[in-house]
Amino acid sequence: MTAFIPTSPISSSAALAINTAQIPTLFAVPQMQPFSSLLVADESPAIQTFDPIMPDTTTLIGFGILTILCGVSWFVWSEQVVPVSRTKLAISKSRGDVKEYLEDLKQEGVERPVEQWLFADWLRENKSAKLPAIPFLKKAKWNSGDNPVVVTAAIMMLGIVVASVSERVI
Repeated sequence: MTAFIPTSPISSSAALAINTAQIPTLFAVPQMQPFSSLLVADESPAIQTFDPIMPDTTTLIGFGILTILCGVSWFVWSEQVVPVSRTKLAISKSRGDVKEYLEDLKQEGVERPVEQWLFADWLRENKSAKLPAIPFLKKAKWNSGDNPVVVTAAIMMLGIVVASVSERVI
């Protein structure tokens, strides 16, 4: 038996004759299995146990390199980047561009409320009046709203609460 399949969507006059035995079985109608073999297994499968094995050495080397890079990055960040940046900021707050910016912000008053809210701790004369970000924990230097760890933890907790409530409601 021969079938005609067009080779181009534009011209249907050009056709290629092929043997239908060459057509893939993708278009064939699947054969049904006997009903009983679908419901009852003829043989019980062999029980397999999985024993722990050591990972490949390249995986362990990759973990080691990643751990070393994280440790070096942490050391450089905590011993070099943060202290230098804090020193530069302290100098700029006392006699540099940041001091001028804060003075302009104090003078303009109501015109820039978002910026005043963001820099409220720096604009306040009484630095000891700052409240802790998490009131039920001790008042410490890290317990402030401008600590990225505290802010990130609060955002994560908010996400967990929203997901829990929406899971129960929906």
